[in-house]
Amino acid sequence: MAKSTLINLFLIDGTANGRIKCTINSRTGIIFKIPRKDLSKCKEHDYLKHDGVYFLLGEDKIYIGQAGSRKNGKGILNRLTEHDRNPDKNFWTEAIILTTSDNSFGATEISWLENKFCNMAIKAARYVVGNGNDPSPSNITEEKKSELEEHVGFAELILSAIGYKIFEAKKASAPPVKPTDDEIFTLSRKIKALGRTINAQMKITPTGFKVLAGSDISPIENPNLSAPMKKLRHSDKISNGKLLEDIEFNSPSSAAEFIIGNHVNGKEYWKKNGVQLKDLQEGK
Repeated sequence: MAKSTLINLFLIDGTANGRIKCTINSRTGIIFKIPRKDLSKCKEHDYLKHDGVYFLLGEDKIYIGQAGSRKNGKGILNRLTEHDRNPDKNFWTEAIILTTSDNSFGATEISWLENKFCNMAIKAARYVVGNGNDPSPSNITEEKKSELEEHVGFAELILSAIGYKIFEAKKASAPPVKPTDDEIFTLSRKIKALGRTINAQMKITPTGFKVLAGSDISPIENPNLSAPMKKLRHSDKISNGKLLEDIEFNSPSSAAEFIIGNHVNGKEYWKKNGVQLKDLQEGK
């Protein structure tokens, strides 16, 4: 039987949609949830000047990074502010931060945690992980690994409690049923460099957006695609520019990105009977 745990949630702005500070009594770990729009309000929080690991969350993407206060004396908040100004990372709307009350994380610890969380998120496959390269795992002792695993468990518990299933794999769905024509969305995009049009089909499922086997996959791609997306586009699931089996994504934009090889708004590209997905969802 699992041990009862008391989680302290401090609603900094008095609302669950604002900034939240999460702690557990007798533990040094602290997790903050901060909406991107509220970053400028966080200057008074000294804990955000510590070393730590952070997650930038968007509709279907996640970026996992680290920040060390000992390098510039500014820590995590300074790093998030840099990301806020970076046009290449406009996808995120919220940040999740893991740090400690005593600033006990060092460079080795945050490198190991970044690597651990990155691999956990990739395995869970709930988000497209936007890290361009695999973070270095760092060499640590067995004792230090045991200590850091406790922080990993703390993060999993807190994130699940406040509604973020970043590391939880999706439950297996029922056997696929062939969709009828009126359930299928289509994407048609002319790729000038190819001199032809790419055509694909997609079905919305209870758990995501499933691109159907037989869809065209453009061999041309934006070099700024995330490493996991590039890996999927060059996997054995594709042969001669055709998708060999159904693949499900977390959002219509990821599904369209997979097909076209570029960052696009999937709600505008996927259509049913000529009507964009976004208009159908808005009831137009």
